[in-house]
Amino acid sequence: MTQARQKANKPHVIIAGAGMGGLTLAISLLRKGCDVDIYEQSPELREVGAGLWISANGSRVMADLGLKEALQAINLPPEDRVIRFWKTGEEHSVYNRDTNDSKADHTLIQVLRGELQRMLYEAVIKLKPNAVHFGARSFGAETIGDRARLLFDDETFAEGDVVVGCDGAHSRVRQSQFGPAPARYTGAVAWRGLAPMSSLKPQHKRALASTWVGPTAHVTCYPVQRNGEQFVSFSAQVDSEVWQTESWSERGELADALKDFEGWNQDILDLFINSENLFRWGLFVRDPLERWSKGRVTLVGDACHSMTPYLGMGVNVTMEDAYVLARCLEDQPDDIEKALERYDKARIERTNLTKARSMEMLKIFHDPALERIETARPYIEKNWAPDVVRQRYDWLLAYDATTVEV
Repeated sequence: MTQARQKANKPHVIIAGAGMGGLTLAISLLRKGCDVDIYEQSPELREVGAGLWISANGSRVMADLGLKEALQAINLPPEDRVIRFWKTGEEHSVYNRDTNDSKADHTLIQVLRGELQRMLYEAVIKLKPNAVHFGARSFGAETIGDRARLLFDDETFAEGDVVVGCDGAHSRVRQSQFGPAPARYTGAVAWRGLAPMSSLKPQHKRALASTWVGPTAHVTCYPVQRNGEQFVSFSAQVDSEVWQTESWSERGELADALKDFEGWNQDILDLFINSENLFRWGLFVRDPLERWSKGRVTLVGDACHSMTPYLGMGVNVTMEDAYVLARCLEDQPDDIEKALERYDKARIERTNLTKARSMEMLKIFHDPALERIETARPYIEKNWAPDVVRQRYDWLLAYDATTVEV
């Protein structure tokens, strides 16, 4: 087959959603010579005041896409990762980054979600300036013969060789292929916020990734930056019989946050008090899917495996999905459905296991032993011992989407 014929056979991919999965997939495909169009329901990229961790399995994908330097430019790396007691802040180091005992790289990259999305978007439009189409609300997808269509609310559609739903936990593409996926409340409510470092006490300026643990709640916080200004990003989960909406952009009230964390160390309360905005939502889970692909339509990221945040893996496994899918489509452009079958086989078992292990962490973060320091110390030392942390994370971090067999 000639080089021109090979290029002509490369698929045109229609992507629903310009989040982390959709943009990473677009970069991966464009770099392989495929054509891509992304349809995003928002009228523009919107700033989201939330931080996230990119671990070795995610940063490996970014590096292979030529984005290592751009990622480091928005990173604010921690010097240590610690578990802290909810009342006093007493800390226990769990960072394996600089040790030789671990079989995987435990380095954390800490960024603002909005900054990461901007970085990925700029990489996409550098490769194809008109790749992203804003204000296009999709309601599903369908396979028509040897073509796939992304359907829009205004009764129009975009057609290509394959459609990929990167449209999040409430994915309309997923619903159109596999029907409703009922959400089950986990019994925990999440808070998130972003507090300017300039408004906080000196101890907040330490370069730490901290998880404060208590009997019925925990808080993860770490420094991030935006245009040279530093913030502390925090995500707090608390047991609650009363559930909230699943939307993570739902505003919350400071009085409710302070009530949920009554008795906690003032350093945690200061984060809530000084946050630019507070958001509160219920944490839900859905049953894992047995398949992600149907005909010429498939799914990536939260659309097919939304998970709790307790392992910090959501964005990382989404980046893995995107890269592996691009590899499958490149390898088998003449048989899209077979390529999608290979993608399912390569990804579903890993992501479903990650999803389950993440949920299991809730009962570790919240335990009656954490009520008093006398029982908390041995509990923390047991559950965050170096060998336990390695067992918990090494299998996740060692995964390489750029070389794994597909």
